Amino acid sequence: MLTAKELEVLRRRARGETQQQVAKALAVSQAAVSKFETNGHRKLIDAELLIRVSKTIGIVTEEGTVGRRVVYLAGRPKKKAKGGGGR
Repeated sequence: MLTAKELEVLRRRARGETQQQVAKALAVSQAAVSKFETNGHRKLIDAELLIRVSKTIGIVTEEGTVGRRVVYLAGRPKKKAKGGGGR
């Protein structure tokens, strides 16, 4: 999850502000802006990868009505075969 600072930095940078302009507006150093931007990008890439992998292996996530995330396997569960086989 992005922090409020990471989100604000990414929004401002997407609008074309320089790191120096963002630093001044947020009253932080340019190094802090660079770190927020780098961490924000990394988290977005990780989230995109997680979504792609989840879809590939059949895990679906949906936002629940009370704000909880619901996770389940896509499709129907396979039924166990009757009988045992073996001994």
